[in-house]
Amino acid sequence: MREREPVANLEKGATALLFGPRTRTITRNGCEGASVYFAPSAPPRAVPPEPTLEQQTTMTRRANRVPRHGRASECFRGLSLACIAACSAGWSAVAATQPVDASPAAQATTPATKDGTAETAPKQVRKTDRQVRAEAEEALRARYVIAPGTADELGYRIVWQTEPLVTKDATMQVTTATADSVWFGDSAGSVVRIRRDSGETVWRSSTYQGVERMIGIEYLPTPQADNVYVVTELGSVTLDAVTGNLLKRGRFAHLPMTEPTVFGPYMIFGTRTGLASWYQYKTGYNWRAATVGAAVHGKVTITGDTALAAGTNGKVMALGAPNAGIRWTRTLSAGVEAPIAADDSSCYVASRDQSLWAFDLMRGRVLWQYFTQAALVNPPVRIADGLYLQIPGEGLVSFNPTTGKPDGEVRWKSKAKGNVLARVGTDLMAWDTASRTLTAVDAGTGRIVREVALPKVKAVVFDTARGDLFVSDESGNVERLEHLSKSGRATQPEPVADASQAPN
Repeated sequence: MREREPVANLEKGATALLFGPRTRTITRNGCEGASVYFAPSAPPRAVPPEPTLEQQTTMTRRANRVPRHGRASECFRGLSLACIAACSAGWSAVAATQPVDASPAAQATTPATKDGTAETAPKQVRKTDRQVRAEAEEALRARYVIAPGTADELGYRIVWQTEPLVTKDATMQVTTATADSVWFGDSAGSVVRIRRDSGETVWRSSTYQGVERMIGIEYLPTPQADNVYVVTELGSVTLDAVTGNLLKRGRFAHLPMTEPTVFGPYMIFGTRTGLASWYQYKTGYNWRAATVGAAVHGKVTITGDTALAAGTNGKVMALGAPNAGIRWTRTLSAGVEAPIAADDSSCYVASRDQSLWAFDLMRGRVLWQYFTQAALVNPPVRIADGLYLQIPGEGLVSFNPTTGKPDGEVRWKSKAKGNVLARVGTDLMAWDTASRTLTAVDAGTGRIVREVALPKVKAVVFDTARGDLFVSDESGNVERLEHLSKSGRATQPEPVADASQAPN
């Protein structure tokens, strides 16, 4: 048999086991004694069971048996004590040398408490289908300006959404849509052209503007040139619509306060100094101006060949759009802040004198006056056969625009918030900028069909000619949505009598 470690090593903590498969007779002080069983030097993988009290008693009795030789009793008595001590040390050494599983899975299965004892790990709770759906919807809300679920609630579906278009440290200022493109501008002067059908960026350009605010983007192609005009508070910047290259700069003689309205070769806008100004955008020439007498806050309205403007001094003017000639004027007892609504025969003015006025378009004769209990600053909107105005204290009010009653005729009142932007089928779509809420209101009864909060949306544009909805947020994510029933003509948005009345 191969030699093992000497007996002296047992006292130093060497590993030894009784009742092992291999034996060796130990001779100490010249005496043959009991058989001691040795384990291999490498510790076993499994921890052997600790001897019972009965097994320890048996070992002691065997060690103390009287042998044949004279000094055996003393020899075996000493040897038995050594064996028992070595055996105890061996058990401790084997337990200490066992490998410890330090994997995260094992630690998670049997975590330790503060006093060092192991505690049972909590069972993993499986997520319900409702929880999984809620997490998925939350992820979609974080990704999209209007999430798919919210779009479906509004009766729309998402066609595409762009990546953030805003220049670093800038904010979105202008979003507008044309037949084949969507145009985006930010406070840093960057302009982006986006394909309407796919949402791909065609080009990005810069107007290199300073601190002036961007007011509007007008795409005005001609047979001779395909140009887009960026209007700021100081002037107009002409860009090549195909490449985005800067072609020309023009300066306004009168600084605009409103978004321009295009009529033929002119941009017409109101100014801070109380003028309605005509600007020839092709040549950059400041052509003519009509004096209103006070700041013009509302966008100039064009209906037919008539331009309508009103000032904060209460003066309302009808001007010839081709020549800037004055056709008639009326002076109210308080100023006008909002744009004027109009149709083919009448115009409608909301004034701070607490009245909604209806004037004959040809001569300026008063048709009717609806008196309220608050100053009116919201714009009246003329769509299809209705006239709508958000009145403080009354809500959204629908009027019969062609009534013969001198004090006007109210059809219904609704608690819907915001100003009407468009009509989609039988529903009016009202947008409230303060609460960022889009509300669908039944055009016939004023009943609120649905009301949806859109906290990420900054700008809402209804393309009244093609039935699409465009929204954008602070980061410049532009999203296009189309109505679920777009193929049916009855559900497409009905255009405002004057397209400029659908605010961006």
